[in-house]
Amino acid sequence: MKTITIIRKNFLMVVALATVIGFSAFKMAEDKTGKPLAPVTIYFHGEADDPTQVADAANWSDTPNGQSCDGDNLACSMEVDAEDLTPSGQLDPSKIQLSAVPSPSGYTPEKTGGSSQTQPQIFNRN
Repeated sequence: MKTITIIRKNFLMVVALATVIGFSAFKMAEDKTGKPLAPVTIYFHGEADDPTQVADAANWSDTPNGQSCDGDNLACSMEVDAEDLTPSGQLDPSKIQLSAVPSPSGYTPEKTGGSSQTQPQIFNRN
């Protein structure tokens, strides 16, 4: 009974505390620098059976390629940080450097260097 009386007397303080806790949950979805952690999907535009094209950052952009990226044999798309792109939406080769890994029917990308601290999530196609 005493708890209910205290809550009634301090209703605005309880609401303010709940609001602060609620907004703090959204703050956790940012990294140490304060930028949101929302990834950007970029797509491969080239020949997946040519390792130089798979490794070339100029062939990766935020323009969809019309492929179903749900396999494991050919380069298709990847999720990267928005910071890893150039202003025109292409993969920035200074942030993420790629190599081409052989697969049964072509090549898939793999991050081999660059200044980005994040690892891209790679999606391939059949």
